[in-house]
Amino acid sequence: MENISIYEGGQGKLAAYTFIPDSDSRYVLIICHGFRGAKENSGRIFTFAERVNKLGLGVLAFDFSGSGASDGDFANISLSSQVSDLRQVIDYVDSNYNRQLILLGRSFGGSTVLAAAGDNEKVAGYIFWSTPVKLYETFTGIIQEFARLKAGEELQIKDEAGSFRLKPSFIEDFAHHDMNNYVHKLASRPALVIHGAADEVVDPANALYIYENTPHTELHIISGADHRFTQYIKEREDLTLNWLQRTFL
Repeated sequence: MENISIYEGGQGKLAAYTFIPDSDSRYVLIICHGFRGAKENSGRIFTFAERVNKLGLGVLAFDFSGSGASDGDFANISLSSQVSDLRQVIDYVDSNYNRQLILLGRSFGGSTVLAAAGDNEKVAGYIFWSTPVKLYETFTGIIQEFARLKAGEELQIKDEAGSFRLKPSFIEDFAHHDMNNYVHKLASRPALVIHGAADEVVDPANALYIYENTPHTELHIISGADHRFTQYIKEREDLTLNWLQRTFL
């Protein structure tokens, strides 16, 4: 494992971990964390990356701007800013490793994957864990005072990880993104969608929408699994590794 910094022109650094085996693997898996998440995924990135490496694939996990160890203020988060971050990471991997890419997005990280790279020729496949496509509906449920945010008021919000500020620009930015169009841009490339049937944050209908509108998508709705797959993390990882092996190796 290597701890690296990816520098965006004038916008500071993005912190990342790379797990790139010495083998001549053709692929690197880029992992995008969710809203209020970080590249470590509560420490699970290390064992998951090790399992992916055993297949012969490289892994890069990074923090979006304002999250984890990356520069920036979380209050400035937007889908557009995360799209810019991911494209910077894609360019970095392409320049430094010259391998095809597979993108994995957790929750809002999956939304970012859709918005940033649905038609990127460097990307060979996509993995979506608990990913929202219907952003307004999803964040109405997540943010109790959504109406105030939508009306232009900056909020101070508390969650289990602490408190954070969120600006109205986060919601306003949604209008610049046609998520339905992004889904259709996946076109002929393979995708894997895994979602919990008991997801209390992102309605499983989002997973069904991706599946029904893309021709080469494999769908798994896991009975009993919540948004974080609290009791089903290994099952989610096993399904992902199995799909990677069947699809690319």
